Amino acid sequence: MNIQRLKWTVALLALAPMTAMAGQSVDESWDINADAAVSIENVAGEIVIQAWNRSEAQLTGELGDSVEELEVEASKTRLQISVRNRNARNGHNRYTDNTELRLMVPKGASIDAEGVSADISISGMDNEKLSATSVSGNVEVEAESAWVSIESVSGNIGFEGKTGRITAESVSGDVELSGIAGEISASTVSGDMELEAGLVDSAKLETVSGDITMSGEVSASGRLSAESMSGDVTVLLPAGQSGLFKAQSFSGRISSDFGSVEEADRGPGSYLKYRSGKGGAEIRIESFSGSITLEHD
Repeated sequence: MNIQRLKWTVALLALAPMTAMAGQSVDESWDINADAAVSIENVAGEIVIQAWNRSEAQLTGELGDSVEELEVEASKTRLQISVRNRNARNGHNRYTDNTELRLMVPKGASIDAEGVSADISISGMDNEKLSATSVSGNVEVEAESAWVSIESVSGNIGFEGKTGRITAESVSGDVELSGIAGEISASTVSGDMELEAGLVDSAKLETVSGDITMSGEVSASGRLSAESMSGDVTVLLPAGQSGLFKAQSFSGRISSDFGSVEEADRGPGSYLKYRSGKGGAEIRIESFSGSITLEHD
């Protein structure tokens, strides 16, 4: 069955799987609801997802030579796309080439994108839920979404837009987030972290050997925790930020515009404990060997 006949098959049979041949171009469309659930998986190459004001999804791109099949299941409420690759022979790398996919979807659709050695780029969404995960690729998201989850093992991750709840994790990549607020969880092992936040209710930031830089405001009953083993931690807050401030470093320097820094009574290290105003917010910063900076604007 050739690719043209497959177009008719998908159009006529809801939830019928579509199989495309390796090395071919892809150009397929499906009618879906404005809030449909969309998922896409690509092993190697690139996933680009862009929003438009249509109740329709369109997939274009080029399949790699090692692709065994492109599976698509489509209905009004759900679109599921998966690239399946053959194992490489003679003990070489499992995936020998790239598949590049571009997917246009309604801006209100929920998104779940997964890659292995694939970069992921998502832009223009205005939805309830967005998830993007890659093992060794970069993940970049520009969106307005109620809930966001972005992860990469060895790639950089970035978010720009607006969200009230975000989880961002990388092992050896950098993390850059802006337009975030509400609930924030961000971690990286060896990468740096930069965050520009609005009003924060709950924030937990962790890195092992990377630096953390964050600007924002903690709500009256909010919590902000920032920890680094050997990296520097810098937190910029409004001058009128109230609450309980705690900071501790074993061998690093502490500099603060909120309260006075004291040296530990026994052994090395310094710490800060200071309360400002009547708010119940709590700001806690720790670094074992890195410097800590608490600044106000």
